[in-house]
Amino acid sequence: MKNNPFVSIVILNYKRRDTLIKVLESSLRQNYPLLEVIVVDNGSGDGTVEFLEENYPDVRTVALEKNIGCAGRNKGIEAARGDVVVTIDNDVYFDSADEVVKIVRFFDRHPDAACVSFKVHNPYTGGLHARDWCHPRDYREYSEKEFETYYIPEGASAFRKEALDEVGGYYEPLFIGCEGYDLALRMIDRGYKIMYTPDVLVWHSMEPETRESWRPYYYYTRNYFWIAWKDYRFFSGLRYIVPKISMMLYFSVRTKFVKYFFKGVFDGLANLGMVSRDSTRIKRETEEKIKALAVFRPGLLSRFRKHLAKPQI
Repeated sequence: MKNNPFVSIVILNYKRRDTLIKVLESSLRQNYPLLEVIVVDNGSGDGTVEFLEENYPDVRTVALEKNIGCAGRNKGIEAARGDVVVTIDNDVYFDSADEVVKIVRFFDRHPDAACVSFKVHNPYTGGLHARDWCHPRDYREYSEKEFETYYIPEGASAFRKEALDEVGGYYEPLFIGCEGYDLALRMIDRGYKIMYTPDVLVWHSMEPETRESWRPYYYYTRNYFWIAWKDYRFFSGLRYIVPKISMMLYFSVRTKFVKYFFKGVFDGLANLGMVSRDSTRIKRETEEKIKALAVFRPGLLSRFRKHLAKPQI
């Protein structure tokens, strides 16, 4: 990487104009000179594209005709000119004007890292956003430490562009949910390292607009089947999916979204043929690497406590 790499901030947007403005302002005030800001509008249809062109002429806009989910990030990555690509969502904003500088310094310190995930705080509590912590570590002990992980928070990460180009970006049929884990598996399978750092801080307001309550119970359930079939060998896929589907059934019963869970099961199984054509099964060595990273994962009781009041999905 160059000593002073060009950086692209790619913001995935769907409606939520007020929060998008806050994200844009936090991106445009970054104290890093070699920077571009790109907004991928996922077919908002509410005049957002015209608003951006009129009020933010220095921001590059990629206007899509419809909402294509995680595939929108790929469109932004394709348009990016940077050596480093930062991907954030339209309700995730930087803590300070120095966060991009910290990202560049991180990659300088870790030449073997292809991706770094940020520390995500909740603006309503002021502390760590527990819902966004899916790393194989206990957040109470490790949120202030750097470590290697297999989790990519899609809206709060930075990548070396060459690594994204090599592995092919996000798997577009997933639409939304678990696409970061699928990308992480493919990156690790190519020999890349994914890291977490507390040095880069963002705030996730998790705006309710466009965030339908039923969504995770359908998409996560469906996508777990697809990842198990696409990325794993048969028995490894079973070991991956059985606890995931059991968890989703339990959560859907608690929240009364059982019908969406079963719809996810049906659509997941019904489309395995399509997923087979896109197979990216990871090597045994990669499975062993994932197992080694998972050694630090909190026990079942600790994870249950995290979801005690409300499922954090």
